[in-house]
Amino acid sequence: MFAEIFWVAMFELKHIDTSFRDRDDIIHIARDLSWCLGSGEGVALMGESGAGKTTLMNIIAGLDTLDAGEVWVDGVQITELSQSELTAFRRTYIGLIFQKFHLVPSLSAWDNAALQARLAGVFDKQFARSLFDRLGIDHLAHRRPSQLSGGQQQRVAIARALMHRPRLVLADEPTGNLDEATSSAVIELLVSAASDAGATLVGVTHSSAIASHLGHVVRLGSGALTPVS
Repeated sequence: MFAEIFWVAMFELKHIDTSFRDRDDIIHIARDLSWCLGSGEGVALMGESGAGKTTLMNIIAGLDTLDAGEVWVDGVQITELSQSELTAFRRTYIGLIFQKFHLVPSLSAWDNAALQARLAGVFDKQFARSLFDRLGIDHLAHRRPSQLSGGQQQRVAIARALMHRPRLVLADEPTGNLDEATSSAVIELLVSAASDAGATLVGVTHSSAIASHLGHVVRLGSGALTPVS
């Protein structure tokens, strides 16, 4: 007797259209674009500046609206959710990492990292300690952001994005403010930590070196996605 194995999409974009006006021109970010990624997969999203990579990431996170189409995350059509429902969903199921760290200056590294998990009501102290240890920042838990280097702040931001055990992690140029050596170390930690948590990871990057750590590569341009590897 054979067990059937079903591939399950973690997120799916269905025939989405989105654009914006630049003076007299209409710039199309997505034209009837469809894309899906499975649970636990990793992908790098690349493209020229202005292609709309950050906008597409924001659409997946429910931060930007569409002209047409549907966005599904973990079986939920988030384009049908109210703003309050979407905020609650994002707080529970999605981890966000930005180029700018967005840490609260008055909070310690520990409290910054724990913030989203506490808001979602899922903070697990033992898991938090293991995550800090995994990211090599356990000795920095009581320091404030101003006392941390750029690489250390980004590791805290990664911890924050993973602390509530999201199903989907979206990282927009997560190493854009870091030097090459620090970038490589941080992205390896991010990929490893996301994998350990079983999370699907999508990373926007201009760097082929960073993209190589993320697994598959797709390129956005002229409103369409093209697989690269």
